[in-house]
Amino acid sequence: MRLPIVAANAIRTRKLIAPGQRVLVALSGGPDSAALLHCLMELASKRDLRFSIAAAHLNHGLRGKRAAEDEEFCRKLCARRRIPLVRAFVDTPRLAATLKRSREETARIARHAFLAIAAAQTGADCVAVGHHADDRVETVIYRLCRGTGLAGLQGIGWTGPLRLDGEPDVRASLEWRSGGVKSPACRKDAGRAAGRAARTGAPVVRPLLACTRKEVLAYLQSKRQKFCTDESNFDVHIPRNAVRNLVLPLLEEKVHPGARAALWRLAEEAEMHAEKRALRRDWLAAFARIGEHGQLALPVPRLGAAPASDEIGDVLELLRSIWNLGDAGFSHRHVDALRHLFNPASGAKRLVLPGGLTAQRRHRAVVLRRELRGLGEQ
Repeated sequence: MRLPIVAANAIRTRKLIAPGQRVLVALSGGPDSAALLHCLMELASKRDLRFSIAAAHLNHGLRGKRAAEDEEFCRKLCARRRIPLVRAFVDTPRLAATLKRSREETARIARHAFLAIAAAQTGADCVAVGHHADDRVETVIYRLCRGTGLAGLQGIGWTGPLRLDGEPDVRASLEWRSGGVKSPACRKDAGRAAGRAARTGAPVVRPLLACTRKEVLAYLQSKRQKFCTDESNFDVHIPRNAVRNLVLPLLEEKVHPGARAALWRLAEEAEMHAEKRALRRDWLAAFARIGEHGQLALPVPRLGAAPASDEIGDVLELLRSIWNLGDAGFSHRHVDALRHLFNPASGAKRLVLPGGLTAQRRHRAVVLRRELRGLGEQ
């Protein structure tokens, strides 16, 4: 099936999950999260990946008996697969009244707090969620209609922080079913765990973001994997559901059958553009700190290819002026060799350049250093 292949490619090329890490799967019981769990189970034992899995389920208390059935489905699924599962309940309507927020926003706030604590308790390095290509496209249209800028065209990104900064503290409203907080002392520990997660920005990863909803359902069918259905997803009075069930089918039928794919590519280009802008800002900040450290540490792009040759050439010319490198002759060969160090897939390498410069790839940065030996005027 295409789903595990596409997910594995995303994990490898975008560095979503590193070998040896522990992944917490946000498991609602719906088709997306069920497919994500099954897919990650297939990939977890591959030689170049080898990660471990835990799962977390939050009962939002919004659908009565059906919500309880979803929770029991997740419990049985994880028990059969021998996957550790953390469960909790939150009375969303009651909490929404307290916070004076909508139920949808309150559920999101509670979910973030729950996942932050669950990730800390299970020792997870990242939280995997089941967003797929259709979710991303729907978000792009939703934001366009509400007046987004270029940044909003990214829709849902491949990664993002799980931050609690600025959100109400709802930890006391979580009632833990298993693997969670039971005593007041434990609640205090969980609060500290959630605080650490908020400060460090526990990453959220989306391995299925290039897979369509049809592919997700086909994968589940091929594995004979059951899932839960949330009837509220078909309520077109909810704006996002209207986009999913009314707007997008109309665009495909009346405008162009490839509308979804085109909007997904637009989101990818917007994310690449945002990444390049962020990288430029990071490079400017690195140049501002060059006098403090006597070296220049330039971040490597998270996405796509290495910076263009002319950008690398500009860096060398700036260093020629800042470090008074005189007649150091930087050729196209030197520029290409240095550019190779900025390839996101490049490993730890060291390069000797003219003028007493060295460049070394260290994790997610290239460090340029001026070697004083041999530079008499220094």
